[in-house]
Amino acid sequence: MYLPTFIVAFVILTMLMSMVYFYLFAKGSQGAFIRYWGLSWVFYSFSLLFLFLDQHDPNFFFISLRKVFDMLNISFLLFGSYSFAHIRIPTFWLRFSLYMLLWVAIGVIYRLDSLSTLLPITVYQLFITATLCYIILRHWKVPVFEKVLSIAVFFLWGFGKPVLTIMEIQFGAEASIYLMEIIFSNILNFCIFVIYLQQARSQIDMADRLYRIIAENATDVVFYYALKPQRAFTYITPSVEAMTGYSPAEFYSDPEFYLQLVPANQFDEIKLLFKGEESHQGSYTKLFRLIHKNSSMIWGEFNVSTIFENGEPVAVEGFIRDITTMKDAESELLTSRQSRELLLSYISHELKTPVTSIVGYVNALKDGTIKESKDVEGAVDIIFSKAQTLERLINDLFQLSKLETNQFSFRFLRMDAIELSKSLINKHMLDIRTADLKLEYKINTRSLHQVFLIVDLERIEQVFSNIIFNAIRHTPPGGKLLIKFGLDSDKSSYSVSVADSGMGINEIDLPHIFERFYKGTASPQSRLGASSGLGLTISKEIITAHNGTIFVKSPPGKGSVFTFTIPVYKD
Repeated sequence: MYLPTFIVAFVILTMLMSMVYFYLFAKGSQGAFIRYWGLSWVFYSFSLLFLFLDQHDPNFFFISLRKVFDMLNISFLLFGSYSFAHIRIPTFWLRFSLYMLLWVAIGVIYRLDSLSTLLPITVYQLFITATLCYIILRHWKVPVFEKVLSIAVFFLWGFGKPVLTIMEIQFGAEASIYLMEIIFSNILNFCIFVIYLQQARSQIDMADRLYRIIAENATDVVFYYALKPQRAFTYITPSVEAMTGYSPAEFYSDPEFYLQLVPANQFDEIKLLFKGEESHQGSYTKLFRLIHKNSSMIWGEFNVSTIFENGEPVAVEGFIRDITTMKDAESELLTSRQSRELLLSYISHELKTPVTSIVGYVNALKDGTIKESKDVEGAVDIIFSKAQTLERLINDLFQLSKLETNQFSFRFLRMDAIELSKSLINKHMLDIRTADLKLEYKINTRSLHQVFLIVDLERIEQVFSNIIFNAIRHTPPGGKLLIKFGLDSDKSSYSVSVADSGMGINEIDLPHIFERFYKGTASPQSRLGASSGLGLTISKEIITAHNGTIFVKSPPGKGSVFTFTIPVYKD
């Protein structure tokens, strides 16, 4: 029997469609299920091929091979269903399929009757179909309608195909039977195609959701800036508000809103970036100083790439990262390196002078160059003075090192402000008089009555000593010191001020007076040896640790007034 022409055309079209588009889907798909289903339709295409051969030359061998490929078709539909539900395929299906193949081979070799040969494999196909429907019902995570539709289509195919084959054998091949089979195959084909598209769409939706979750919870700002058909921000993550203070809506409403983020001198550079006119290939990085909505400045790193279509830029995409902390750390590292180099230079210079002097006088005493008792006594005094300078320098360096590494220990205690004032004066009165200076001090007992402070007495005495020593150095003999103890203007802090009658501090030196190693312009009135340049720096660190302030005023030619304050303790 020959099939009608329209049936042949329908069969050929079905075979080609099944093989071609499932090959294309399976080739690009990341899901194993679509590859199994694609392979099942390759087997079905071979089944159709053997149908042609049987119709051209009726032969039980062709019918048996057609039945084998039908079994492989339904088996791989089952394997795909397992894979779609993320279930491992049981190995017994492979064994049973092999048994069926052996049975068909035995039937063909020993020329068993067609019903005896093909009935077991038909029953096996029906059992596979039942399992397939069960897998869909229990394990497929799809909407109910899609699940019911899938079960119906797979059931019709799985139960209809074996029955149609038996009908062909028992009752003869009719065109209507073939037409029914092909219609079933195309319905199933379409159903699998829809399932594939739904799965692909679901994966795309999930990827989009995950991307948005990651992007919108990242601290970096992710953006997409379209250049065509019109320039505009089409996407920018909400983190832009935390970074810049501006909301995404403000960027969406103005295609040049990025100009709000940078100083005027960087307008041209950022415009070039957002026009996609940079000559870089791939992604590239640009640094900008960004202006926050509250007028503060941050460092922004733009990592961007231009998207091209037909050689024309159509969009700019990328992300912005706040690297302010990193830039600050780099700056601190540079400052630290420079400070270390300055420290080494300072130490080598400051140690060299007194050590050279000491060695020179010791050698002079040793080789007898200095013999007179008066000269010997003077040399010893100089050696002693230089040794004191070295001791002072080493102590200052040690204290500064501990302060900067947070290893400086404080022993805070509650102390009466009047008692503290008296203690500071009493311990330094002799030093001031020895320096041939007139001392006047005022303790405002009325304002300091029942005022208490939390202080480290030893450290505050050190601050006071540094200020007094500094005043003595820069005040000529016969000069005057005026020391006042009281409260500041708003009565919230204890205040100590030391005013001298020296030449004062040069205007150019005043802003740097508390910097490390800064000695200022040499004064011809300086006495008591050279300063280490660290005393006032250490004093500032100590007062800062007390949550206080220290500052200096020095009108030209009218002496200097050093003042430090410490917050009053309140119960």
